[in-house]
Amino acid sequence: MNYQELCKAVAGLHGSVEVAMVLSNDNIVGSHLKSGGPAPDEDEFRHMISQIEMIVRTTKANEDKFGDLGFITIHYKYIDGLFFPLNDHDTLIVGVVQPYEHDALSVKILRLLVRKK
Repeated sequence: MNYQELCKAVAGLHGSVEVAMVLSNDNIVGSHLKSGGPAPDEDEFRHMISQIEMIVRTTKANEDKFGDLGFITIHYKYIDGLFFPLNDHDTLIVGVVQPYEHDALSVKILRLLVRKK
């Protein structure tokens, strides 16, 4: 799967998607960013990436009890983060601002991921 193309396709699913990126072992291996939003400095950004990967790893640890992890949503005042594990080491991160329909966008992303596999 070409992660750069995946990120561009995800960003095109809805006008409220501000960023789509794929993380792999603390590295960005694909991304699509819309301009104009505030961006963290490099140290903050590295710390955020580590936090995201920790959240996904911790949540995936319960798959033996609950089944495969579909996605995780984190809601902040200004942006929502949707985290889609792609495999054991790659995660699609989608940053979305309101307004959008969470369920509708999540389904579109999941369908896109099935088609791209």
